[in-house]
Amino acid sequence: MSEGRGVSDAFVVAGRSLDLATGEAAFTYRLAGDEFTERLTLDTELLGGADPARVDAALDLVHLVMGTSYYKLRAPGRVVVERPVTKAQAAVAEAAYTHGLGEFAAVNRLPVPHEVAFDLETTDDLPAPVEGGGRRALLPVGGGKDSALALVVVTPATALAVNPTDAQRDVARAAGVPLIGVRRRLDPLLGERTRGGGLNGHVPVTAINSAISTLVAVLGGFDPVVFANERSADEETLTVNGARVNHQYSKSYEFERLFAAAAAEVGVGYFSLTRQLSELATVGAVAALPDLRGEILSCNRSYTQAHMGGEATQRWCLHCDKCLFTFLCFAVFLTPGEARAMFGGDPLADVSLADGFRRLWATDKPFDCVGERAESAAAMAHLARSTAWGEHTVVRALGEEAAAFAAVTGATVEGFLPPRGDHSVPDRYLASLQRVVAEARPPVA
Repeated sequence: MSEGRGVSDAFVVAGRSLDLATGEAAFTYRLAGDEFTERLTLDTELLGGADPARVDAALDLVHLVMGTSYYKLRAPGRVVVERPVTKAQAAVAEAAYTHGLGEFAAVNRLPVPHEVAFDLETTDDLPAPVEGGGRRALLPVGGGKDSALALVVVTPATALAVNPTDAQRDVARAAGVPLIGVRRRLDPLLGERTRGGGLNGHVPVTAINSAISTLVAVLGGFDPVVFANERSADEETLTVNGARVNHQYSKSYEFERLFAAAAAEVGVGYFSLTRQLSELATVGAVAALPDLRGEILSCNRSYTQAHMGGEATQRWCLHCDKCLFTFLCFAVFLTPGEARAMFGGDPLADVSLADGFRRLWATDKPFDCVGERAESAAAMAHLARSTAWGEHTVVRALGEEAAAFAAVTGATVEGFLPPRGDHSVPDRYLASLQRVVAEARPPVA
């Protein structure tokens, strides 16, 4: 696509490059007279051996989805892509900028669904297919229960972290898996323009990390890329004028299938290992692994502090939505003493947090990576019936209400434990996953 086309009212996905000597990849965008360049620093040991055509296609995929971070400053509703892309890449981009920015649009009171027109050229000039299988899997890790379970199931494997934190390093080390780190640096001008009045909000981070992971897989010869997104990611966070808005859209099965088609073009398999599992089923499996469960962290406040240069030591805040939901699920499988040892506290004993727990099922879901409403209600109702947890302050306050909510759909903890639903997990990994899940801890009575 030539630069002569009118782009003054559009977000432009412009040039990108990869320096094989330094491992630095640069991705440039233009918007409203500004030029932004985001940079990735890759492990130079990965570079030099990959097919240039597949590297080019993987760079294009990163370039497209990473742009959502800059597009949102003005959300002009039009995206111009200067390089030709494949139809599969275009489908990923369309999903990332529309459904992937649904929460951003809702929070900023923009029309929902967010509609974006793409000005791009598609090409059928694809890299030659690569036979998959037999290579080491690449597992992006966040440091939480989901990726921890994947590290136990998928072997041999290498973990990947974008801007690694202590929690990600700790989980990989506990699982005995090597970790590759990628440094991602946003253009400082993005923060300046945001502070000057630019729009801000949630972007499809999993889409961005999926693209970065695919690039690393191509460069390092890994296959497949394995995420750990449960079926709860398919539940909408809220509905606006009949349109579903999903905080976890880029973790959904719909997006997984779109992205898998684009990854396949560069010879990389892509799927979610835990797609059939509920959050409770994943927790039950991790609860049975005491050495690993003590290393996980699923606290968004802690991750925000770490990425902004805050405290070096990460810990559970026990107040954010993610902490409360994760504690609630683990409480189903742990005694109060075990839970306190794992989390460093007991939010179910703090009545001031009752409303925080209630919002996991009684209102629109929090804009956070939490489980299904019925799942949260079923977990609280189970605790209310248990000897171990029944007398905790928050459980006494909410148990009856949660049981009534769960009863509407017949939701029970036991009902959330069996795998169900569609998935794309290859047979060679499915059997191992089923074996680990079968050894899950039973709920505490």
